[in-house]
Amino acid sequence: MRRWQRIQQPWRRWDESRLRRNLSVYIHVPFCLRRCGYCDFLSFSPQQRPAGLTPQSYAETLHAEIAARAALAQRLYAPAGRRVDSVFFGGGTPTCLAPDSLCGVIRGVLAQFPLADGGVEVTVEANPDTLTPQYLEALHAAGVNRLSIGVQATQPHCLAFLGRTHRWRGIEPVLQAVARGPIRRFSFDLIYAVPRLTDAELRESVERLLTLGAEHLSAYELTVEPDTKLGAWARQFPRQAATVETAVRQQHVVERTLAGYGLYRYEVSNYARPGAECRHNLRYWRGGDYIGLGLGAASRIGREVVNNSRDFAGYQLAVSGAGSGEGPLASAYALAYSSGQDTAPPADAFLKLRTRAGIPASLAGAAGAQWLQRLWVKPQRGMVAITSGGLNFAELLARQTNAD
Repeated sequence: MRRWQRIQQPWRRWDESRLRRNLSVYIHVPFCLRRCGYCDFLSFSPQQRPAGLTPQSYAETLHAEIAARAALAQRLYAPAGRRVDSVFFGGGTPTCLAPDSLCGVIRGVLAQFPLADGGVEVTVEANPDTLTPQYLEALHAAGVNRLSIGVQATQPHCLAFLGRTHRWRGIEPVLQAVARGPIRRFSFDLIYAVPRLTDAELRESVERLLTLGAEHLSAYELTVEPDTKLGAWARQFPRQAATVETAVRQQHVVERTLAGYGLYRYEVSNYARPGAECRHNLRYWRGGDYIGLGLGAASRIGREVVNNSRDFAGYQLAVSGAGSGEGPLASAYALAYSSGQDTAPPADAFLKLRTRAGIPASLAGAAGAQWLQRLWVKPQRGMVAITSGGLNFAELLARQTNAD
């Protein structure tokens, strides 16, 4: 264990004016090797794909949508100096696509959207068993500078329970190649509160990943979604699920272990070295516009949220008419910025309360004094900053804020 490192309020250095001035692009890739038992995201294994949805047809439709949405961004955002400074490929598993296909989409986004000066954060989510040294080189050449890798656990019994397609012995060499590779920024995902996962095993997983040099880690409590295999298992074996007490204790294990490596908890489920926070996700939580591309992807324009169709045929039909300059994104922009403002509004309080930076003290209302007494918040230059302990009650804080 490394020596505990005290980290001094790095969230005060977040550039929220930039988050609200610029914008992000999210690209959804709904393919995966096998659908995990806990997952309720919009994704398909090869056996589950609807008619007409293939990697080739999907990439072709994405290229058409990129051209249309980039033209919209060039017309509406660029004249006001508002440009893309983060791009995020999520899923599913984007790296289920062949390298040439995925890298072609990446290049299309970077070539056609207006890009911000000072660098663009380009993140690709990946499962470790889809990566090779050659794939890493191709992603780097296409412009990717950050990876988010779904490890989830390093113990065979946990990976088997979660339905993952990899095992630690098989992926350890891959992750070592990532650490030595050309993409210097990388993050790992872990899941805790898995049945039969011990605190010692969880600590072992965190330390295995941190010794590889990760600057960021996302740690999620295993959530039981009703319409999943895990949901059916939980209904059949309700007493085998991890208890609330176990989940809270294991979150503390994650946080204390990561602090020893210099990573602090900046959002409910996310930890980073100061300055290595995910810019794309900060825009979701703190406020800013983002354009979603792909099946089921969401866009936030001002305070309007616009969703692509979750049906592939419906998505293709919408994309075929997207070049007209009309449609829901253009309408949302006209509604949001008719007054001529050139920055997005801040995020809603319930999203801001998920981060350490918190909310303006004026929004805390009567509940603020109670939060302060319980050590969930700290006053800070007109803001109510959320303590790490307070992040565990983010949903409660949001309900109390709305009640006021």
